[in-house]
Amino acid sequence: MNEEMYIQEKVGKRNPFRVPEGYFDNLTAQVMQNLPEQPKRRAKSVFMRPVFYAAASVCALLVAGAVWMWQANDAVSSDSIQAQTAVQPQQQDASSEYMDEAVDYMMLDNHEIYAYLAEN
Repeated sequence: MNEEMYIQEKVGKRNPFRVPEGYFDNLTAQVMQNLPEQPKRRAKSVFMRPVFYAAASVCALLVAGAVWMWQANDAVSSDSIQAQTAVQPQQQDASSEYMDEAVDYMMLDNHEIYAYLAEN
């Protein structure tokens, strides 16, 4: 015998699930009473957004200006150092001038010079 037919014979075709009278009339009020209260959040004003954007732009400009001034200060100090060294003539031996010209002519870099000196 089929299980469904057996259940229909025992129970019948009636719906065993019933809702009490007036259950859905007060359901929303009961659910709202059982919910915990949430703290009220202050909504950020839409009118304050341009102020925040302006403040962020000013901060970005200040940081960029500080970086630019820092780099400009370094460039001025390096220029002054170069100017001071140009004023003071450097005394070089004739042999060191010859070595510099020879190294430039042979197109040697520091690594190759170190390797050559390490071999000898």
